[in-house]
Amino acid sequence: MEDNNLKFDIVRPDPESFLQSARSFGYGLETAIADLIDNSITAKATKIHITYGIDKFTSYLRIEDNGIGMDEKQLLTAMKVGSSNPNKLRQSHDLGRFGLGLKTASFSQCRRLTVKSASDSQSVSTKCWDLDLVEIEQDWVLLRGCTDNKSEEKLGTFTLDSKGTIVLWEKLDRLLESEESNLDKTHFYRKFENVKIHLGLIFHRFIEDEGIVITVLNESVRPLNPFHLSLNSPSSELQEEQLSINGKKVTIQPYILPHETKLLKDEREQLQMLRGWTEHQGIYLYRNKRLISDGNWLDLNFRIKENQRLCRIAIDIPNTLDKEWQIDVKKASAKIPDLLRQRIKEICIVAIEKAVKVYTHRGAYLKRKGSQQGLIFFWKAKLKQGKKFYEINVDHPIYKLIHDNLGPGSYLFKDYIKQISETIPIALIVNDFSDPRILMKEPFEEAHLELVAMYQSTLKALIDSGVSKQNALEQINQIECFQKVVLKPYE
Repeated sequence: MEDNNLKFDIVRPDPESFLQSARSFGYGLETAIADLIDNSITAKATKIHITYGIDKFTSYLRIEDNGIGMDEKQLLTAMKVGSSNPNKLRQSHDLGRFGLGLKTASFSQCRRLTVKSASDSQSVSTKCWDLDLVEIEQDWVLLRGCTDNKSEEKLGTFTLDSKGTIVLWEKLDRLLESEESNLDKTHFYRKFENVKIHLGLIFHRFIEDEGIVITVLNESVRPLNPFHLSLNSPSSELQEEQLSINGKKVTIQPYILPHETKLLKDEREQLQMLRGWTEHQGIYLYRNKRLISDGNWLDLNFRIKENQRLCRIAIDIPNTLDKEWQIDVKKASAKIPDLLRQRIKEICIVAIEKAVKVYTHRGAYLKRKGSQQGLIFFWKAKLKQGKKFYEINVDHPIYKLIHDNLGPGSYLFKDYIKQISETIPIALIVNDFSDPRILMKEPFEEAHLELVAMYQSTLKALIDSGVSKQNALEQINQIECFQKVVLKPYE
């Protein structure tokens, strides 16, 4: 110090108070595990194996990777709280930032964190934080090995390679609501149900593009791409745009998902992801290919709306823009920089308008080849005195055929159809359709043979009524529901 008269105090944080506070950063189980996997990917791991369990006496979670590993000095630094400066320039592939993730993510779920690592087969090191011991000693006591043989057994040996890193969580008190629940395996395992889905979404690019294998209890995590879901009905990619801030590139790619009526059952279920179609609309922010925001409008003040559910927008940023995007410690939230806000908002508005059109038209079937007219629908949407309503199409060829065949008794048929039109339960349908917990049945989803039979019988009825075979085929081939029928020559 140049000024010898300057007086100051050294104030070090109380270890127990600090570590207890670090447990409340707001991690969920999924985000905590994802934070640890960030470290594995940064360490160039190609295989990441997750196991967990509970017995009468204890609970644990173990994550092993085959990355480059750490020697004792590197491991000691990694176990230090605040092991790196967030303002320090990081390598382009680095998924970390604050030097807190390993510790805060782990302490959010457990009271004992043990890490075993090796950069080669000759340099195996183990370090352990035990919050109970820190509380007793009232100091930053980092153990140089496991606390007991049971922990050593759970930590185990390297099984993926001769080098790598193993992270062991024990005393998972945040997953167990009481000591009695330690015996309740059902609740323990239930909390891991969404982990695979979350990891498949957050790291889908690494699994798809780089072949990284993540397994949970020996079951591979399937990549969950929120944009490309179906080879038969791919998402529409709007114009990609590249912006820049402080000389760093930001790439924006809007997608309009296909209407769910065009997707297979498992594809529709995949779109549900964790929170359902509607809740996953909006911006997907990627930092170094790692998903930060899994579908929301960030701070653009757009409301979540049912008719916008097909709109998803990918934004890619490098890790050198963390400050500008205000990436948080958990790497789970961000804020759009003011310099880019207006342009990103304009891009979102255009994408939303296109998504609403696709949703409103409900993925109407394409016209058959050779058709000279539009499709014939069973229902019509009308507007009268500012009120929208729906009624059965009385110009439909089947309606006309039944009406004409009934002759004088057709009034009863007309009254019945009118009653159906007036009493359609619109409010109930809209409510069920917007509920992500309800999977709606598609028209004739399990009755294709019946639909084919209806096609043949309707065609025959039209011909029997005096319509020429050619005209009958032209009419029936434009009826909405028969677009799903594989046509065969009428015999």
